[in-house]
Amino acid sequence: MSSAATSTQTRWLKQLARSEKAWTWISILAGVGIGLMLIVQAHLLATLISDTLFDPASTSIAWPLIGGLLVALLMRALLGVLREWAGQQSSIRVRRRLRAQLLQQLTRLGPAYTSDQRSGELGSELLEQVEALDGFFARYLPQMALAAMLPLIILAFVFPVNWAAGLIFLLTAPLVPVFMALVGTRAAEANRRNFAALSQLSAHFLDVVQGIVTLKLFDRSRGQAEFIERGAEEFRQRTMQVLRLAFLSSAVLEFFASISIAVVAVYLGFSFLGHLDFGYWDAPVNLYQGLFILLLAPEFYLPLRELGTHYHAKQEAVAAAERLRVLLEEAPVAIDEAGQGIDGRVTEVSIIDARLQYPGQADPVFSGVSLKLKPGRIVALIGPSGAGKSSLLQALLGFRRLDQGEVKVNGYSLERVGLQSWLEQVAWVSQHTTLFPGTLRDNLLLADPDADEHRLYVTLEQANALEFVQRLPEGLDTVVGERGTGLSGGQIQRLALARAFLKDAPVLLLDEPTANLDRESESLVLSSLKQLCDGRMVLMLTHRKTSMLQADEVWQLEKGKLQQVDGVMS
Repeated sequence: MSSAATSTQTRWLKQLARSEKAWTWISILAGVGIGLMLIVQAHLLATLISDTLFDPASTSIAWPLIGGLLVALLMRALLGVLREWAGQQSSIRVRRRLRAQLLQQLTRLGPAYTSDQRSGELGSELLEQVEALDGFFARYLPQMALAAMLPLIILAFVFPVNWAAGLIFLLTAPLVPVFMALVGTRAAEANRRNFAALSQLSAHFLDVVQGIVTLKLFDRSRGQAEFIERGAEEFRQRTMQVLRLAFLSSAVLEFFASISIAVVAVYLGFSFLGHLDFGYWDAPVNLYQGLFILLLAPEFYLPLRELGTHYHAKQEAVAAAERLRVLLEEAPVAIDEAGQGIDGRVTEVSIIDARLQYPGQADPVFSGVSLKLKPGRIVALIGPSGAGKSSLLQALLGFRRLDQGEVKVNGYSLERVGLQSWLEQVAWVSQHTTLFPGTLRDNLLLADPDADEHRLYVTLEQANALEFVQRLPEGLDTVVGERGTGLSGGQIQRLALARAFLKDAPVLLLDEPTANLDRESESLVLSSLKQLCDGRMVLMLTHRKTSMLQADEVWQLEKGKLQQVDGVMS
């Protein structure tokens, strides 16, 4: 990643942090308080030792100085807790807001966008990559301010005591951030490769889990296990590369900080021996001054060393922010949710001269497509796989914008109506019906949360689903697993029809509703469909002749063109 790109990602991360800058400032002020307590502690300890060894009047234990030391230590501990807590509060709130923004963006992009993405990669971005920003907001941002403020505060106390020691601090301090940046640039690139490997591994693993039955049937599960093992080993090696760079950076920072402290110690030692006679203002260096400066020397470099440690958190966040920022800036594929709405029920839906072309493809998916849906008529859309039937359905649903033409609802453009109002008028039955983990009742109530028990049973009977639901041990309260685990394909499809009955929408869109069903299940579903389609505007995508026979019109989409079919060929 170039330095310009890194700067852009860093600015974007700082803009995110502005929403919780109050917590960041609390963390910074707590860190400044810790620094001041360290200076007080060094002063009290140096005074205590100096008075005990060289003050003839000091014959008893200096309890006030010891009490002051204990108070300073206690205040440091409390401020340390406050600093960490405030930093975590800032990080948690920023990440929570960012994750909400990402989910809202995915909603705006629509199902057409998410269906083109790998679910594992999106899951990795929403979880691991957002979590990777924690160190940047919780520790790096506050530490960056402290690395600039605390050394200056310490210099303000050291220079009045000894200008030579202060000058050594001032000249050696830049070495730490310079070498931190040199090593950190490699860490950023390593983190970026690491996140890419993790996203690929997550996506592939989810694909394998979803297709494990098919892999078992074709005896390919062992090969996929070996592939995942190789991917996990590659990810382990990349993680160790990042850790190696982190440890190398820490070693470099500790080395230069130790050298700088040693230079200060050598100067003070030679000053005590009388070999160096400069650096003081009035009198030569005494024990109090030497102890005070030596006690503050490690603390002077500590904020810079901690910044170096947290610099890797910044590079990790920059690597994670690259993809998150791209996702947030993606142009929406779906039409806007807000609109003027629809007065009453939908009575007419038209597709007029529609054209759609995917980015990077030479030819459009379809062009010049016009189609009209009328109440009480079933329109069947046929065509070979890949002809664009699903893309046309996505455009009709509002999930994908057309390049040319428009979809009109009651004479108004779908863009003007708005996606939310439009979808309230539509019932959609897909060939891959989704049942969510929970009870059957919960899944049905998605269509109408206010439906009572009687209406649920009526819709189940209309969908020919009542007989198998009643056979279940707990009826409607039966818990189903992910994607309807525990039910057959025909049973899931009949539950989908029950949801469509429950919604009672004027527009019904069917995407291969009888695909992958046996003859008995297909017969039951078609029987329910005949009742469901009555009086509604229906568009049905299908390959099955039995479904076509129920249609009033049959249209074929092939090579991007739509034409009506006279009769259904065997």
